[in-house]
Amino acid sequence: MIKKLKDISNLILGFTFRGAIIPDKNGNTFVFQAKNVATGNKIIDLRSLTMISFKNFHGSYFLRKNDIALTLRGANIGSFRAAVIQGNSENVLASSSVIVARLTGYEVLPEYLSIYLNSKEGQKKILKSVTGSYIHSISRNKLSEIEIPIPSIDMQETIVKLSDNLRYQREICERKIQIKKNIANAIFEKLT
Repeated sequence: MIKKLKDISNLILGFTFRGAIIPDKNGNTFVFQAKNVATGNKIIDLRSLTMISFKNFHGSYFLRKNDIALTLRGANIGSFRAAVIQGNSENVLASSSVIVARLTGYEVLPEYLSIYLNSKEGQKKILKSVTGSYIHSISRNKLSEIEIPIPSIDMQETIVKLSDNLRYQREICERKIQIKKNIANAIFEKLT
């Protein structure tokens, strides 16, 4: 089955600040920006986000668990990153550098949608809908028209498990490389 993104989710543009985001350690709201989207990762620890003072504002700009955050600007395949919000997000405000896909039903797993949007095929579909010559951006209307293949929930779960396994293997390889570098550095320290 194939459905348009607008048929499976509400697309919410992040909040547009009138000026620079001013950090405030004593603030009451975290700001989620494009720089916080790590491709395919589940965003669990939201305490590392920029804290600001934000008064008396409520609305759809605040993130919810299982929202999919997608960066709005990029240059090529892989630069329109998507990630699933998994952490406590009750006081986390999405900035205008991201668009949030909030699923409207249970036929699509948020992790699956994030994986698809980060895939080469998903990135190609996004790039077909962008504007701009060097730094591309995508509008909510064009993004909403992107067609998403939707397999059974069982198949989506299998794809998510495969993706998690690949990420875990990549982390192990990166740790092995770092250990080998540490060993080489230790050898040279002993020699000098």
